[in-house]
Amino acid sequence: MKSIWKNSAVLLFSTLLFGCSGPLRLHEFDLANDYQMNGLVYEINFSFTSINDSISSATLQINPNDLLFSKTKSGNYIARYTIGYKIFEGYNDKEPIDTATIHYSMQQIKKSNQKLHNIKFFAPIGKSYVVKFFLTDENRNHTTSKIKIHRKKNTNDRSYFRIRSLKKGIINYTFYQKDSFSLIPPNNFKKAIKVMTFRYKSTCAAKPYEVTYSYRLATVADSSWVVSNKKKYIFPPLKNGYYYFVTDTLSKEGFSVFSMNPSFPKINSFQDANGALGYLLGKSEYTDLLRHNNQRISFENKWIKLAGNRYRARNLIKNYYSEVSNANKLFTNNQPGWSTDQGMIYIIYGPPQIVYRYDNSEIWIYGEENNLFSEEFEFQKINSNIADNIYELKRNINFKISFNKMVNAWIDERGY
Repeated sequence: MKSIWKNSAVLLFSTLLFGCSGPLRLHEFDLANDYQMNGLVYEINFSFTSINDSISSATLQINPNDLLFSKTKSGNYIARYTIGYKIFEGYNDKEPIDTATIHYSMQQIKKSNQKLHNIKFFAPIGKSYVVKFFLTDENRNHTTSKIKIHRKKNTNDRSYFRIRSLKKGIINYTFYQKDSFSLIPPNNFKKAIKVMTFRYKSTCAAKPYEVTYSYRLATVADSSWVVSNKKKYIFPPLKNGYYYFVTDTLSKEGFSVFSMNPSFPKINSFQDANGALGYLLGKSEYTDLLRHNNQRISFENKWIKLAGNRYRARNLIKNYYSEVSNANKLFTNNQPGWSTDQGMIYIIYGPPQIVYRYDNSEIWIYGEENNLFSEEFEFQKINSNIADNIYELKRNINFKISFNKMVNAWIDERGY
């Protein structure tokens, strides 16, 4: 719970005790847990709404089934958990501009639906903020955290607009929608909105050693139109793409809403399955695979050829597309997660052991830090209104040996 006087006293005591060293900057913390999908991982998701020019709120969704319910003396099963947050102006900051911890308890019921919490915090207009939320299961003494960017530079930013799924019984306020959704502009918003649609990429990222490759954002829309003078707009889900709403045609400011297929994050077509297979293949092999007249037959034949027999092929397919699904959960933005640079490294190398995130880049380390035998990947952030998490790998010809080694290990070791 917030306590200005208490926090100030603790800060003063820490300064006297530890001298000038002070707390670590946000980018100095290892964020590798953000990319762990195995083990004890709690589901935590949130979206932001700007209430006014000083206060914002987060609609935070957790899964009660993740929590440990302990039996009390009265015979009820109770989960006790805390939700905390820290608001930073950038990854280089040491001190948050706002922080709080809130305690909750929940009685176990037979049907445990997603649980929503609305939490207000201080965020003045004029900046984008780095927001870190923590979920702590007190019965397990286990904490999960997640970081997102809250854009609030002006009233054209996405947090001033309300988004909601229209499907009955589905609560979804995020920018990832599987169903038709409504878009409500802020009060007194009089501008026309340009609506643009773009297709998702359906092929793999360029491999880490293909140094001539350079990432380019799509600029030519598949379709576009203008809407205006309504308090609410309704949009159907796109089959294979996303919406980009230009809320200020002069400054080109806007935001995206990403349509997800009903099976997301799983692959739901042989065409996409073949698209994601390219990391295990040579360039000409991959091209032939995508050009085949029957995508199902080409899928089956290619996996049997890679595995050596049908039994190993089934196991490889199960393991490989499990990683593809995880990449979709973690990295989907203006393209499927598996087709991003980060998704590629995640699928082939697995979750990074060490992660450092900066305002304009992210470092992944496989192995020990400062070890010559460790592999290190640097991702440069692509600054765009389309999404906050678009990163391009800094490619290097020296990655060819380790990448091919990991691909061979994938095929040789994961089929049993």
